[in-house]
Amino acid sequence: MVRSIKASNLKDHAEIAACLRRLSTHKAELEAKHPTMDKLCSMSQDLLFSVKNKEVASKLEARLDSFAQRWDRLVQSLEMNISQVQLSSTVSTTKQSEMTHSGTVTVTKVTTREKVSALRHTRESPPPQKKRQVVVDSELRKRFDVDFTEVHSYMTRGEAILQSPEFSVSRKDGSIQELHDKVQAIDRERPEKYRKLQEATRTAQTLVEQEGSRADDIAQAADQLNQRWAGFCVLLADRLTWLAYQTKVLAFYSLYEQSEQAVDSSDNWLKVQAPPASEPEPLKVQLDRCREEVARLSSLQPQVDLLEKQLKELKDEKEGEEDPSAFLDADITAFKEHYRKVLEDLRARERQLQLVLESLPPARYKETISTLLAWLQQCEAKLSIPSTAVTEYPIMEQRLKDLQALQVALAEHQGEVDYLTSAVEQVFQKAPPDISQKYRIEIDAIMARWRRLGSTLTDSVQRIQELMAKLMQFENDVKTLKKWMADVDVFLNEEWPALGDSEALEKQLEQCTALVNDIHTIQPSVNGINEVGLYLKKEAEPPFAIHIQKELDELNAQWENVCKQAYAKKSALKGGLDKTMALRKEMQEMQEWINQAEEDYLERDFTYKTPEELRKAVEELKRAQEEVHSKELKVKLLTDSVNSFIGKAPPTAHDALRSELDILTANYQRLCSRLDGKCKTLEEILNISLILLINLEWDINWHHHGYIIE
Repeated sequence: MVRSIKASNLKDHAEIAACLRRLSTHKAELEAKHPTMDKLCSMSQDLLFSVKNKEVASKLEARLDSFAQRWDRLVQSLEMNISQVQLSSTVSTTKQSEMTHSGTVTVTKVTTREKVSALRHTRESPPPQKKRQVVVDSELRKRFDVDFTEVHSYMTRGEAILQSPEFSVSRKDGSIQELHDKVQAIDRERPEKYRKLQEATRTAQTLVEQEGSRADDIAQAADQLNQRWAGFCVLLADRLTWLAYQTKVLAFYSLYEQSEQAVDSSDNWLKVQAPPASEPEPLKVQLDRCREEVARLSSLQPQVDLLEKQLKELKDEKEGEEDPSAFLDADITAFKEHYRKVLEDLRARERQLQLVLESLPPARYKETISTLLAWLQQCEAKLSIPSTAVTEYPIMEQRLKDLQALQVALAEHQGEVDYLTSAVEQVFQKAPPDISQKYRIEIDAIMARWRRLGSTLTDSVQRIQELMAKLMQFENDVKTLKKWMADVDVFLNEEWPALGDSEALEKQLEQCTALVNDIHTIQPSVNGINEVGLYLKKEAEPPFAIHIQKELDELNAQWENVCKQAYAKKSALKGGLDKTMALRKEMQEMQEWINQAEEDYLERDFTYKTPEELRKAVEELKRAQEEVHSKELKVKLLTDSVNSFIGKAPPTAHDALRSELDILTANYQRLCSRLDGKCKTLEEILNISLILLINLEWDINWHHHGYIIE
């Protein structure tokens, strides 16, 4: 809370003015807090309405009333103190001579209202009667008081501004416009207040002339006011001089900051610059931009000279005095050094860019690189397609021609590579290391691609030639094998010879055995064809790989069929020959037996001397008959074997064995028939002989007679 201020504590005008400023500040703070106070009151009312407990509401209301009373007392006290200080300031100029000697202002310890009343009473009441009473012109006194108060108030207000601490600080930046406006306002008001001062002085002189010693206090107040006016004018002139000097300082630093910003801009531009470009066009852009920056910074030289001139003027203006702007020397020295260094760095970069530009290869280099890179890219794009994959032979042949054409073109571009290498060597000798390194990396990359392209072309040509040779070998081998199998197929599908023709069977068996031997001999070649085919399939394009696999499948299937047929035919021929030989042997043995039986039983003549001998001959024939008939099963089995055997052979092979079988069967049937007839004839003869012997009853001498029976 603001305490009451005693006028006795206010020793001089400056202190009164300072106190008045503090009180005004407190008042402004209270006024600033007034909306907050209103808001607090509103919120308090809302709170009281919302509180339902009467006791709590009563206590809260009491606290709010107490707070409001304290606020009001504070406002009243502050206003009273402000009025008291203002009154003290006015009274201090009109007191009697004891106030001049003591340098103090006495104000009674009564309330503000009482002091104001006393002051009014003092002004309105006539001075005490002395020896000589002079009628006081009250209108003159009132006029003096008004002019005095107005001039005094003007100086008090002006001193409050002119004695600001801001005048003790010399600044480099910011604005003193507000302070300048305030001082200029005071200076503009000064002539009017000076006129008021003169009027007050004349009024005081008139009062002295009229009242004599009774107006000494007014004369003294007028003298003090004039003295204060003189000091005030000196202070005002000093502040105007300070403002003029400070304005020059700020103008100096404004120019200084503009120049420093320009230097900083160039410095920052230089710091963020990329290394010299390795291409002529962007390097020329960098060089032109650097030259612009050099020209722009060089154009600051007049400003630098102006700064030095302004600094000299400022120092000359303060010569012999304590220079509040001594820091200017250090600033301008640092700025000039900075300016010199940045300008030197810019020119060094300009020289560097110029040197790099002169060391770069000519435009032909770039054109050659572009042409060569485009050609390399085109070749690499062509080689990216699997040109060495196995496909149809004419296509591979065309691809081989294309690759060989690329090899020819590669040799034709060798001159460009040689030129690039030579040009880069010149760059290595003149250009800075980083630029040289860039060109080295570029030419190394191109040479790597160049060598890789040459190597790839060589490998591709060699590869496609190898694959073409393998494909041609594969196709020729397949063609040859198919032709051989076609010939073999003709042999395998020949008609079988007569099964009874052993020579023909033996000849065919020999041919078939030779075929089987050839199969064993050719099998490694077939395996080789399969190996080459599978290898080509792995290296072939998908459609052609399917074609190779299909051709291999057909070839292997045909080969297996040929082998199977050859083995089967050899086995069949061997079996047929063996069976033929066996059957023919059996039929031959049977035929020999039939021939022997015919010779033994049919072609032999029997001589019968006695019935007993005839009986024995009959018995012998019967035994022969039984033996012959016992061979019927064998003949039947032999017939079944022959029929079964020839049934497995082609019809053309049936005739020989069937003919032999038919002859054998006919001979056997004829043997059986003849033997049966002869046996029957002998039985009849035996019966007839017995009948004749019995009927004739004659004794036949068997030693002299006999019968020949066929």
